[in-house]
Amino acid sequence: MKKKKTNQQRVSNRTYPPKLCKKEDCYLEFIPTDGRQVYCDAQHRIDSNNDKRKILDKHESSFNKSARKNLQVLIKIYNSIEYIDSGKVDESLLSYEGYNLSIYHRAQIDLDTGREVKFCFD
Repeated sequence: MKKKKTNQQRVSNRTYPPKLCKKEDCYLEFIPTDGRQVYCDAQHRIDSNNDKRKILDKHESSFNKSARKNLQVLIKIYNSIEYIDSGKVDESLLSYEGYNLSIYHRAQIDLDTGREVKFCFD
């Protein structure tokens, strides 16, 4: 006859020294149940990771907003008579339209001219 498994959580016999919670503004000392535990409870872990992600998302969101604006400027210039006639435009037109030259997704050297070419949305 097989033993029935119970849904009770197994408790480790190991003991860990008290730690301070790593979440900012929490000065609670707790006894970890696992050697890797650095937060006093799950909600502090979640809050701390959300705060970290919010900082990264803010930077990424700002970059994407600027890149989308650059794309709209490029579309406008692409359809302009000056570009249609000559196939190129002066940098001053890009600046006038609000193109941000410091925002790009990748840069590469043009093998024919040896100049650096910056790509926005490829």
